[in-house]
Amino acid sequence: MNASAPAKTLGPDASLDRPVESKPVIMRVDNIAPEEERRQIYEFLAGPGWNFGWKSSSKTDVYSFWHKHFVGTYSPEEASREEDGRRRDLAPELEETYPLLFALWKRLQETILKGHSLVRCYANGIPYGSDGTLHTDSSSSRSFTTVYYPHDAWSPNWGGETVLFNREVTDVIGAIFPKPNRAAMFQGNVPHVARGVSRLCPVMRITLMFKSEIPS
Repeated sequence: MNASAPAKTLGPDASLDRPVESKPVIMRVDNIAPEEERRQIYEFLAGPGWNFGWKSSSKTDVYSFWHKHFVGTYSPEEASREEDGRRRDLAPELEETYPLLFALWKRLQETILKGHSLVRCYANGIPYGSDGTLHTDSSSSRSFTTVYYPHDAWSPNWGGETVLFNREVTDVIGAIFPKPNRAAMFQGNVPHVARGVSRLCPVMRITLMFKSEIPS
């Protein structure tokens, strides 16, 4: 494993079987990929293929942002719908179609996603003037979202943090700075939002997402 820092749990005694209102699972690992691999991922994601019109919540959001779909369900409505049993592991499909992204997935499986199966992979792009909104990705404590930040550099003055809230959405329980080459994992039933970038930010905020599940 090439990660230079061990996975870190944000909050004491995090456990996979605890509900979100008590102690949700929130973990991160820095320098998850070799620098050359990070650069290749960023150049790939920053290249062509973006589609505009994605929303954090398709039924209620007014404004949209950019999106790239790789594997898994594309429709926001279908992606948020719970299915009976464990969904098909899409890692083989990712390996065949996007080997560069699959290599990162394998690194995640060696650290913060041990025992997880891949159910979706995509990227979001938020330039200045676009914002995400508060939402959850799943109602199941077995579902997880991992966000990867691929940028060359990121300034605290640029904004763009991933902010996590309690179940009642009355308080912040964590904030993840978009540090380059950082991966952060949290349960899909944790309310969260991608904050927009400030007017000082010269680039589009790009994040790569892996949606995964663990056995019941």
